[in-house]
Amino acid sequence: MQEQINQLGLARQPIFDQHLNVVAYELLYQSEKQEEVAKFLEGDQEACDVLINNFTSIYDSGAMKSLPAFLNVTENFIRTDSLPNLSRHNLVIDLKQQTELSKDYINSLHKYVDAGYRLVLDDFTYDPIYDDLLRLAKIVRVDISDRSNESIAEHMQKLNRFKVTVLAENVNTYEEYERCQALGFKLFQGTFLSRPSLVEGKKLTSNQAIVIHLLAALQDQDVTPHTLADITSRDPQLTFKLLRIVNSAQYNLPNKIESLTQAIVALGINEIKKWATLLALSSNDDKPSELIRQILITARMCEYVAHYTDEVDSELAFMTGVLSMLDALLEVDQPTLLDQLSVSEEIVEAITRYEGKSGKLLQAVNFYMIGQSAFRLPPEVQEVYAEAYYEGVRWSNENMQMMQGSHL
Repeated sequence: MQEQINQLGLARQPIFDQHLNVVAYELLYQSEKQEEVAKFLEGDQEACDVLINNFTSIYDSGAMKSLPAFLNVTENFIRTDSLPNLSRHNLVIDLKQQTELSKDYINSLHKYVDAGYRLVLDDFTYDPIYDDLLRLAKIVRVDISDRSNESIAEHMQKLNRFKVTVLAENVNTYEEYERCQALGFKLFQGTFLSRPSLVEGKKLTSNQAIVIHLLAALQDQDVTPHTLADITSRDPQLTFKLLRIVNSAQYNLPNKIESLTQAIVALGINEIKKWATLLALSSNDDKPSELIRQILITARMCEYVAHYTDEVDSELAFMTGVLSMLDALLEVDQPTLLDQLSVSEEIVEAITRYEGKSGKLLQAVNFYMIGQSAFRLPPEVQEVYAEAYYEGVRWSNENMQMMQGSHL
């Protein structure tokens, strides 16, 4: 079953509320996979449940949660009543805007609404011919690209007559996110979370300075257990978390570990490097957890594909994935951050220009994660990236659970 899911090449994009909590995910797939996705959904319900749960379950606030999935379906899919009997809570029907609306189509949608499904109108531009459709919809997605505030405000005013929540699409900077909030949008979708919100004159907190110092030390291939223990010990919470994870059932060590030096010796420098990196990232409690989740998925995908293709060192690939979004996490401009970290030129070129083998790998992973249909992977590695993405989602949940479970 998992092999079938991998062949679909699915990814997901988060949908945020006004507090930057993830409230749903849109399932993304290449346009040429549309028929394959439709056939899969027309299959057995168990397979569909597995697909939805795989891509919408997250670990958050101490528990696993299954969020709703926005699934784009064709008009023919609606007309032929092909949608499986999935949970109404877990599935939101995402409809592309139609140029013509037949009575049969509206009647078919009525059946789904009456059955408890929610409808999203995608890429929507208001026209009175869509009034009947708007009365059925719960959410309207508006693309804000290249639209003035005046144009959007006029559009929002027309939609206010209907009981719909308006979602801003293609929100790609924090400035756009704040602008959309001011214009009255309630939901937000785009890549803005991975872009740094830079504040002129802002200084790093002592905690962030320790994070950068630790990550810089982790770049040194010859770093000693004593050096890592010394840096980590400056942050008591980070020390506590690391020791708690080392003593967890995951490692099942024969004796309790009571010092950082013991932990490093027991697990090995590479395993400690990875955990120290993850815990350093998670120490930024003021940032949305979804940003941490995206960093973990990116890093694990890079590592997984690198291991499979054997073209890039997997440890280097993992760190490239981590550092690629560190500027957004710490709100520090990327050139300054990379300089402070003293990373290798290979990582700098990969992150800033997508150059070198590590850069090409990072670019491919980033394109896959946003469902970029213009990007084409070679056929022989398409399923590898799908497997890597699924593994990244699974691994991020597992490690978010470990990290959140290690709070003081």
